[in-house]
Amino acid sequence: MKNNSALLIIDMQNVYLPENEWACIKMNQTIKYIEEKIKDFPKNQIFFTKHQAFDNPKGIWKEYNKKYSQINSNQHLNDYIPELKKYITPDNLFVKNGFSGLSNQNLLKVLDKFDTIYITGVVAECCVLSTIFSLIDMGKKIIYCNNGIAGQNEEKEKAVIKVLEELSPLHIIFE
Repeated sequence: MKNNSALLIIDMQNVYLPENEWACIKMNQTIKYIEEKIKDFPKNQIFFTKHQAFDNPKGIWKEYNKKYSQINSNQHLNDYIPELKKYITPDNLFVKNGFSGLSNQNLLKVLDKFDTIYITGVVAECCVLSTIFSLIDMGKKIIYCNNGIAGQNEEKEKAVIKVLEELSPLHIIFE
């Protein structure tokens, strides 16, 4: 990969595996794709986000935390999937409390060094999409890794792509 590119892996936590409540389709394909994509990048150009409930939520996030309290309090569901956990270090994992990965200010600063961001992870129609819009606002070129992104269902995945196609090829390239 070029020196000005980073790989961003969004929220690949156990809760999104097929047997769990927030299951996303094609997770096995997504996991395999991400494992292969990691090989294309130097370690210092690979970054992970992990969603974690707010400690002191404001506004609607209070209701969110209450509604999903059983998931939020389950260590296993919130942990990273085993296949990717081995690539995580204290320097490349960024915990976020909102949908966008850039709700973590440290990640925002790190990604500011790169021109192009390769996007992978879950959930296509939520955290992935929110992060993409934040990155576009930063002036970043986005590579949307189709096989490295999973949504709740095929219809939602297609809807995300339809929306993002309007931003292609200037802001987004599909891979």
